Amino acid sequence: MRSVAYHRLRAEDEPAARISRRVLGATGFLQQQWDPRLSAQVAAGKATRANISRLCSLSGRALHIDSVDAGWRIVLAGSAGQPVESWDSRGSRQRHQYDGLLRPVAVFEHGVDEARERCVERLDYGPATAEQAAHNRCGRLLRHDDPAGSLAIDDYELFGAVTGQSRRLLQVDTPVDWPQPQGLRELKLTRERFVSSWQHDALGGLQAMTDAKGNRRWWQYDVDGALARIGLVLSSSSSKLLLDRRVYNAMGQVTSEQVGSAMLNVARYDATTGNLQQLTTKRTHYHHSTLQDLAYDYDRVGNVRSIRDAAQPGTWSGNARINATSAFEYDSLYQLIKATGRENARNSGLVGLPGMFLFGSTQDDLWRNYTRHYQYDAGGNLLQMQHVPSSGQGYTRRMSVAARSNHSVPQGHGTGFDRCGNQQTLVPGQVMSWNLRNQLMQVTRVVREGGDPDDEAYTYDAGGQRVLKRSTSRTPTRTRLREVIYLPGLEIRRDHATGQWLNVVVVQAGQVMVNALQWEQGRPAGVEDEQLRFSLEDQAGSCTLELDEQANLIAHEGYYPYGASAWWAAKSAIEASFRTIRYSGKERDATGLYYFGYRYYAPWLQRWINPDPGGDVDGLNLYTMVSNNPMTRVDPDGRAASTMAQRVSLGLQAVAFFTLVGLGAGFLLDSPVTGAAGGALLGAALLAAVVYEGYGNARRRALNTPAEISAQDVAQWLSRQAIDIAESRGLNHEETNRLVNFFYEHHQDNQLLSVAAHTTKEGKIYGFVGPQLSTHMANKMMTTGLPLGKEMRQLGYKNISLRDPVRARDDAPSTAAGASQFEVQAVTGLAKRKVSKAVVPAARTESHIGAVLAPTEPFNADIGAVEHLMAGREGRIIALTLGHLSEGRMGAVHWHRYQDEGGLWSADLHGYPGGGTGRGAMRLMLRHLSGLRYRVVGVRNPHR
Repeated sequence: MRSVAYHRLRAEDEPAARISRRVLGATGFLQQQWDPRLSAQVAAGKATRANISRLCSLSGRALHIDSVDAGWRIVLAGSAGQPVESWDSRGSRQRHQYDGLLRPVAVFEHGVDEARERCVERLDYGPATAEQAAHNRCGRLLRHDDPAGSLAIDDYELFGAVTGQSRRLLQVDTPVDWPQPQGLRELKLTRERFVSSWQHDALGGLQAMTDAKGNRRWWQYDVDGALARIGLVLSSSSSKLLLDRRVYNAMGQVTSEQVGSAMLNVARYDATTGNLQQLTTKRTHYHHSTLQDLAYDYDRVGNVRSIRDAAQPGTWSGNARINATSAFEYDSLYQLIKATGRENARNSGLVGLPGMFLFGSTQDDLWRNYTRHYQYDAGGNLLQMQHVPSSGQGYTRRMSVAARSNHSVPQGHGTGFDRCGNQQTLVPGQVMSWNLRNQLMQVTRVVREGGDPDDEAYTYDAGGQRVLKRSTSRTPTRTRLREVIYLPGLEIRRDHATGQWLNVVVVQAGQVMVNALQWEQGRPAGVEDEQLRFSLEDQAGSCTLELDEQANLIAHEGYYPYGASAWWAAKSAIEASFRTIRYSGKERDATGLYYFGYRYYAPWLQRWINPDPGGDVDGLNLYTMVSNNPMTRVDPDGRAASTMAQRVSLGLQAVAFFTLVGLGAGFLLDSPVTGAAGGALLGAALLAAVVYEGYGNARRRALNTPAEISAQDVAQWLSRQAIDIAESRGLNHEETNRLVNFFYEHHQDNQLLSVAAHTTKEGKIYGFVGPQLSTHMANKMMTTGLPLGKEMRQLGYKNISLRDPVRARDDAPSTAAGASQFEVQAVTGLAKRKVSKAVVPAARTESHIGAVLAPTEPFNADIGAVEHLMAGREGRIIALTLGHLSEGRMGAVHWHRYQDEGGLWSADLHGYPGGGTGRGAMRLMLRHLSGLRYRVVGVRNPHR
């Protein structure tokens, strides 16, 4: 299969075809993918490996993945789909151990240069005792020893939410190798314990959270579940109102909010596209003076064309007018190719921050305009960035890209990448070390002959989130050690050389990040204790303005398009030194890298320093930052890019869904209004998490392979989507199953797709399958009433004709012959109805779920016993399950032999009324007759 995109820099240029290739195996699973750059090499007769090659099991699970960027990885799964062992191209091996209930109890790792394997994780669960029941811990995780230390869960809510936990750190320089006895594990831990707690309402909505230093933040919601107020009670009992008076538009976007006691945020959105048009922050005193007034202009597809801050006055420098305006140009693939703006006139473009201005400076040569030109290859790799200032000397940064992969370093850099695609040096002389999970472990910043180096080391928990950062710098007379401990809602920053111990309380208050600085010891002169700092964000989430509680300026910063700082100014050097939040709302380390949560970003290189841990979910180039469109797209945690509009849309869908769920539950309890309000409350909390926290990445468990989605998870989600589409479009069973099969033709592991349908004016119905990140734009296109083919293809969507009334009339067969393999409601005189397909399961072989044999005979199912159920939603669900079986997708419906009665086989009915999910789903029961012939005997609730 080939897909073609056309590239040109300007409208008058001749378009150049960019051809991507995909190869599917005989079973229909994706095997190989080439991007346009490597595909062109193959077309030219060069022996070039595919960007990504997959070897799948018969059920479609990826067993072996080979990437030119990230190397190869082999994953061996157990009979229930749980990961058992894995190996990668660095020679690292990981082994998982489970108890009798298939709960993970230990994780072992073995490096190629290690004499034996080490236990890097141990998990303990609560026994069924009265003591554990008092804390709702029976059968639940009690303790998790991981590479960062030990996490103990003290209390749970009835519905499973954690209400209390404590974290202890591993002792410094102690190797991670957990023994089985808990007493021996205790010897490896520090004595300091960090306790955090949460409070929820009866429906699971978060009401309050207390961090490890006793600071309590609380949330209040409107009657419709939307966030209304946020407050903070510090450990000194000082109370602060952080957010109040929120106003929403019809799309659920915030149009105004009061921040603290002295600021007002006002936002204006386009009524059609939902794009942010203006973002203004004003003081509520000082005659309502404006602090920030950002105006955004977009092209027709939603790319940001310009940003202007009307609150910043223009200046003159070197006979040139310097305005607070940035402009951007894109190629036909929506990659940024030109950017203009203002910068520090002495900015050299090096890795470090530019020189800082002091507010009130009267120098007339502080500023200058700049223009940046970007060039990319066909694979999306940056080849050259040319920086042209309005005065002074410019520069050009060129990159050397590997011929057979997307590995890229600045020209003359030298050292490249290891076998898993991890960059080995940051800049010449600064070596980077990686652990067996391909996480950055240490950066050597300064190397000394005959002496210890300066370095920065990082430690992560089991979910891949950073827990500890230790920075060491040395002089001939002393060693300076600084460390940061990352806890829920809190950062503990300790400088052991100067004695400065600072606790930073972190609260996301609407569109503003709030930090409260609490000093334990060593507070510098002129710096307040318990000072509140409000960080105002732009459309990309970058911190532009930092203000105190009275809305006085602390710092102001501007960025180049890919995140390097173009200029910054501050009230004083001392206060500016405690500024931690910068580009994209992330922390900038001493190395110059930004930590996003799952990997690190180098803004001067405009790319990530290691491959995407989620695989090809964001494209075949595993290093590209936000598809080379940094002004329009954001990446919340280093795994996948999205636009802010898409994230808001996803959150709004969650609000609507949970409101309906709550309404239904409320009817059962004779209180529909309360139920709907509770559901909306849950949805609003999820919306806040999506928009501001980046898809809830903080607690993701790293036990499974990255972004791995089971066949049953996909089937459950797809069943809901397909049934909803079928009911809204009036699709019959054959058309619905055709849409489902079309989805599976394009689905692959670790890929997030969406499915939709569209009815034309002529009555034709088309199904669409494409990237989930483009759902928002696709839905808007479908509402225009215009032809969709070209536009949907540009978004990455494929289509299939589900119904063509004209063709149906021309080709209409007789009634008896018209009963297709899935049309179980067709009129026929036979008492026996069949579904059939040439690809069949191994019915007579009692092997693991998902086994598929080569085509021998069709799968036949007599559905006479459930004929009365085939109308309505229940019938659609039964037809979908039979469709999975006839297509050989056994893992999608958990096809297995039923243990209670001989000859009975069971398949899950995803979404069937009266059932749950997973093992709680209703089952379709089939009796084995002979060969591959079955008779449906009914629908069963497995828990009755």
